[in-house]
Formats: sequence, structure tokens, C-alpha cells
Amino acid sequence: MKSKLLLLSGCLVLALNSCRSDIENAQADSMDQTTTKLDNAKIHKLLINGNYTYVNEVNGEYFYADDITISSEQFDKLKMQANSEMSTAEKSTIVSSFIKTWPNATVYYTLPSQGSMSTQNYNTFLTNINKAFDMISSQTSVQFVQRTNQTEYITFTYTTSNSSPLGWQKNRVNGIKIYNITYPAIIAHEVMHSMGIMHEQCRPDRDQYIIVDVNKATEGSRHNFNLYNDYAGHGAFDFGSVMMYQSTDFAIDPSQPVMTKLDGSTFTKQRTGLSAGDYAGINHLYGPVNASSAINGTYTMTTALANDKNLDISGSSTTDGTSIILYSASTGNNQRFTFSKSDHGYYTIKSILDPAKVLTVKANGTTNGTAVELRTNSNTDSQKWLLFNLGNNGFGFAPKNAPSLRLEVKNGLTTNLTPIVIGTTDQTVQPSTKQRFILTKVN
Repeated sequence: MKSKLLLLSGCLVLALNSCRSDIENAQADSMDQTTTKLDNAKIHKLLINGNYTYVNEVNGEYFYADDITISSEQFDKLKMQANSEMSTAEKSTIVSSFIKTWPNATVYYTLPSQGSMSTQNYNTFLTNINKAFDMISSQTSVQFVQRTNQTEYITFTYTTSNSSPLGWQKNRVNGIKIYNITYPAIIAHEVMHSMGIMHEQCRPDRDQYIIVDVNKATEGSRHNFNLYNDYAGHGAFDFGSVMMYQSTDFAIDPSQPVMTKLDGSTFTKQRTGLSAGDYAGINHLYGPVNASSAINGTYTMTTALANDKNLDISGSSTTDGTSIILYSASTGNNQRFTFSKSDHGYYTIKSILDPAKVLTVKANGTTNGTAVELRTNSNTDSQKWLLFNLGNNGFGFAPKNAPSLRLEVKNGLTTNLTPIVIGTTDQTVQPSTKQRFILTKVN
């Protein structure tokens, strides 16, 4: 999404707060979590990383927004994030497991039954579901495949509202509810929620582009304007995104919009198709982590500290135990890597010099400052890396054997021969600059 809110097994980004952040007249709660009742709903208000997140609970179902549902397990993870007594390391691990994308960029589905629908409406529904799939897959690596015996898949129901579960979850069927059966882009919008994509107005950098005043929103609708720190905005903020709401949505008084641009002007939404930004965002979320068994092509891993310094295999050696260092960018194979799937969300990082050798945490270490080296792939957890899709800020990496630590340039130095190690992250959301890397496809 030139913007889109992305989350890939923990696509994390730091919230950019300013005086334009959500305006709340109520005094700050002394507790991290409060619950109030509104009609038949419970409104859960959670303080997470300095921002309020609202979740509406209706008849045991948790709504992250009016059209987004989360599981009880996901809700529990949010509550743990709001626990101020929990350590940074614990929160970091929780955030990384909140939501996941579909394995192999393949979304399995079943088509709805006709039920009480007229034949004409049913055929319209089927036609527009397929148009929504085509709309998404036409310019992305995502595939929609009709289910045979898969445990996780999406299904559709014609009902009185539009909603979808958020992201992929093991052993869960994502039941998508659709009312607007004549609008393929609205169906695509809900399918994209099931793919792990949030509303554009909720991206963590939104305060740089819009003013959001939740006091102007109707009671019980504030969850539609949550600021999601555990997402990443990719590209510029996209007012034309199919995932973007308009200024007056959920407003108490349409003459007093909930959202405006920074200059006070209003904006409308579109539901005719995906924007160029939507496509770019999906491809960033599902590619380079795409449908093949390995990430397509060969990549350099450039530190965010300096755009002319890459991860490098010391001396171009392929001997087990060779150090991984930072070095001036070159075109040599000592700085080129491929990524192959291991467990869901985890990848081995292979050297082009010898595909049997992968980036490995030395001696399966789990302490701050442990070196990263090249070693024969033996499928250990110290050789599996969880990719954090940081949107505009590239990627972060966590070793499976030490999920609260991050791949980093030691001490944040940019001099040649600086060791690459695993280190403590001092934030639960976006890693520090020394722990961010830009993947650049070189062939």
C-alpha cells in the first residue's frame, strides 16, 4: 500500500505522536485498561505505548473496528501489550505474534451457499467475489485458491453488514460477512483485512497527514480510528486507498468531521478499486516474502545507518564460523543473499557464495551482543529469522531461538568490519536504526 498498514508476523513501526494526535477531553486513566458498557456492547479502552486502543465486545465477539473482528487470543495479546508491568522483551514477543499473513501468499477460500438469496443476487455475489480476487491478484503475488482440505481458509456470508477477521490464524476459518454484494472493491476491502491489512487512517504516521478528533465520533465508534503502533505504513499516506475512510464517517455531526487534512480541508473515500498504493503495499507485505519456496531473486541487506554499507561475509569465506560484518557496498557475492522459507513467518538467509551456508546465531546464543556467523544449515532455531515488515523502514529480523532480540550492527557503528550481532531492542514496536535493514533486489 503505497501506504497501507502492513503487518507481517509483526510488521512493526513506531508511533509518531504530535499535538495533533487523537484529542480526548477525558482525563487520562490511572489504569492501563478500562471497560464501559454501551447498550449491548462492552467498550474496552487499552493504553498501549501511550495511545488509546478501543475494542468493542458484542456478544463475545471482539471488534477492532466496525468491520474488523479479532479472536479472543488476539484480544488477550492486546491486553498484555497494555500491561505496563510487562517487560519490553515480553511485549516485543507478544507484538510479533499478534497477526500473521497467509503462508506462501496463498489464500484458500470457499464460495458461499445460496441460502435464501435469489438466484440473481447469488450469481451477482459469486461474480463479484471472483472480481475482488482478480482485483487483488492482478498486480500482486497473492493467489486465491479454492479450498480442498486446508484447515485455514476464508468463506463468505451474505448478511446485514460487512466485516472480516484480521489476518491469518492457525486452525481458524475467516468468515467474511458481506452486505454490499454489488461492489467488488468493498468485498476486496474485507478480503484485505483477512490478509492482515488495516485501514489507512490507522497507520502509525497518520498524524503527519491528517488530524483525527475522536470526540467528534459517535459513541462506540472510536475503535475505527485506533492508532496501530504494531503496523507499518508503506509509501506516502494514500487518500485514494480502498482502505481509507472519509472525513465524515462516524461523525456525530457531518458538519464537524472526525478527520481533516492538516489544512482543515475534508476528503472523501473511494470503493471502486485498489489504488497504486494498495498494490505497492500488498507487494511489500507479501513480497519479497511471496508465494515461492524462496524469496524471488537475490538481495543485498543494507543497514539503515548508512546506505553504502551492507552485510558482508568476511573474506568471502564459506568456512563454518566465518564472521558476518558490515562493509562498504559492493557487487560481490559476499554481500548477496537469498531467503528460503522455514517455519511460517521464519526464513533462512542463505549466502550466494554457498547456498548450504546460512546466517546463524553463534553457538545458539540468546544474550545481547552474540555474534552472527555463516554456518552450514542444520535447521536449528538459531538459523531461522522472523521478518518484521517495517514498511518504509525496511525490515527487522528476530532469531527464533531468541525472539526478543534483533539482528543489529554492533554499537550502531558504520565503520568497515563492524560485527553483526543480535541485540536487545529497547522498544516494543520499531527497532532502533541499527536493527533495521533495507532489502534491495539485485537480480
